[in-house]
Amino acid sequence: MRLKYVSLAVLVVQNASLILSIRYVRTLPGDRFLSTSAVVIAELLKLTTCGLILLLGQSRGNIREWLRFLYNALITEYRDTLKLAVPSLIYTLQNNLQYIAISNLPAATFQVTYQLKILTTAIFSVLMLRTSLSRVQWLSLLLLGLLFVR
Repeated sequence: MRLKYVSLAVLVVQNASLILSIRYVRTLPGDRFLSTSAVVIAELLKLTTCGLILLLGQSRGNIREWLRFLYNALITEYRDTLKLAVPSLIYTLQNNLQYIAISNLPAATFQVTYQLKILTTAIFSVLMLRTSLSRVQWLSLLLLGLLFVR
């Protein structure tokens, strides 16, 4: 139970600091970095981190076994890898557009409108996937929606 709240606090701090730091850096005078470079570096960092976690967890530190696992996952089962290409490309486009939005909107406006994805995901989940939401979830979505009305 405690881990849940610690994780929530870490995610809140991480997301808020990410938006504020990107906004700060993008509004500094002088030459700007390319947003595509920032996205690529962030994804390479995630790939490296996940690769190390896989190395330690999946293959218990055995590099040969880890390479065999990657070969099977990426080359042997290439169709599954190709299926991930479409969401990956959309995610990359979203991250690049996020930098543009942060550069042109105030941080608070961006952060509030960025959370609209929670509301739209829930609505599409109910409509398209026929999932059901609890009363607490509907109340949470209602409160989130009220933020957008303000």
